[in-house]
Amino acid sequence: MKTKFLLGVFPAEHLDNLLVVSRQVIKALNGEVTAMYVAPEVPKRYYSLLNIPAGPSGETIAKMFGVEWVAEKVFEKVKKALEGIKVETKSVVGDPAREILNEIDEGNYDFAVVGTSGATGIQRAILGSVSGKVAEYSKIPVLIVKKKTDIKNILVCTDGSKLAECAVKIGAYVAKNLNAKLTVMSVAREEELKEIAEKNVENGVKIAEEYGISAEKLIKVGSVRDTIIEESKNYDLVLLGSRGLSKLQRLLMGHVSLAVVAHAETNVFIVRSCPAFE
Repeated sequence: MKTKFLLGVFPAEHLDNLLVVSRQVIKALNGEVTAMYVAPEVPKRYYSLLNIPAGPSGETIAKMFGVEWVAEKVFEKVKKALEGIKVETKSVVGDPAREILNEIDEGNYDFAVVGTSGATGIQRAILGSVSGKVAEYSKIPVLIVKKKTDIKNILVCTDGSKLAECAVKIGAYVAKNLNAKLTVMSVAREEELKEIAEKNVENGVKIAEEYGISAEKLIKVGSVRDTIIEESKNYDLVLLGSRGLSKLQRLLMGHVSLAVVAHAETNVFIVRSCPAFE
């Protein structure tokens, strides 16, 4: 199996985290990479806040501060960190989340990887939450890198859906190739539903066995979101399927995967499709 990754890279303090974690997952899934750097535009309303003269429309932060070489330096770092993996590079100007999502829609990618930018204050106002937007709207599975770690313990959350089964497949494949421990968990919202959660876990364990790895079972009762977020503290990587709820559904029901992305302290793999395993 050969897979294709889109890696969204930024000259942020968390770039090292992104490269350390993504290298492990990319190699485990026998991937090749397109590393994409997006130079964000500076909205005119921020010129006075940045204490710089108004420039032409579409001028980039890099150009304004005389660091047009930033993409080249970032790519040098990426290629060094991903040595042994085929890496292509691409740089564009625009809104980072929008450009990454456009590339996902137009390209033939199996997976995307983004990191938390670590941006604060005016940086965050300009950049926004790139990882959150990509996680919410991507049509392919997205790995959100939040911390630098060796991936030794993997948690897959299942509700018995097809996307959850796909998450188990990806988790099993990664765990096998990284020699990592795999746990399959299902959360019952109430005690009366625990039997269903047990069946979901049994099915997940059987899928993992088909990929040549034994998985531990974990059944919990309680709030799905809160339980996953709390349990994620014990793992290096968490995988879960996501249905991609509409805005109204998110308002009425909440969105488990997005809540996990926002609040989990570890790396999160959101699975919305399973092209590499179909």
